[in-house]
Amino acid sequence: MAIDFDGIINDAMSALHDQRDKMLAAKRELDAATASATSKDHMVSVTVGPQGQVVSMTFHTKAYQSMAPAELATALVTVLNEARAAMGRQVIEHIKGFQDFSGHLRSVTGLAGTPVEMDELLKPLRSMAPSFDLEETLGEFKAAKQEEFAAEEDTTVGRAGEQKTKQEEFAAEAESRIPTGKQEQFSG
Repeated sequence: MAIDFDGIINDAMSALHDQRDKMLAAKRELDAATASATSKDHMVSVTVGPQGQVVSMTFHTKAYQSMAPAELATALVTVLNEARAAMGRQVIEHIKGFQDFSGHLRSVTGLAGTPVEMDELLKPLRSMAPSFDLEETLGEFKAAKQEEFAAEEDTTVGRAGEQKTKQEEFAAEAESRIPTGKQEQFSG
């Protein structure tokens, strides 16, 4: 039985062209997309673009004028993160539509056994959400700190050993420098 390579390539190319058109349309939609969030006290609203950039910020009240700088900063950071997380969710929803295509293309090209790791591709977008894998991030941070501590401890132990050796050498040299006959006076 002969394999119809031309047919396979034509099917794959047709599917790629269709997918490219869908991706271009999704890109246009995302380029124009925005996401907004409003603080719980309705003091401020923020709108962000597809890369999380601030498009607009509107203060609805003058409550910010009497706020402490740290309190205002916290309110702004919170509403900015909420807007960015909403934008991240929109981007993920657009991208999810392309996940099934990879399986189709893999089956057409004979790479059906290759794993699809869309979650890994989407991880940077999901990380825009304030609560994304907090435990994973903390675990990575702790592991890095433990490695750093272990390295510092090894260095400290090494320095202590070197310092003790130098003290012993100095003490031995000092005794050898004391004139004979006077050694009993100093050992006292």
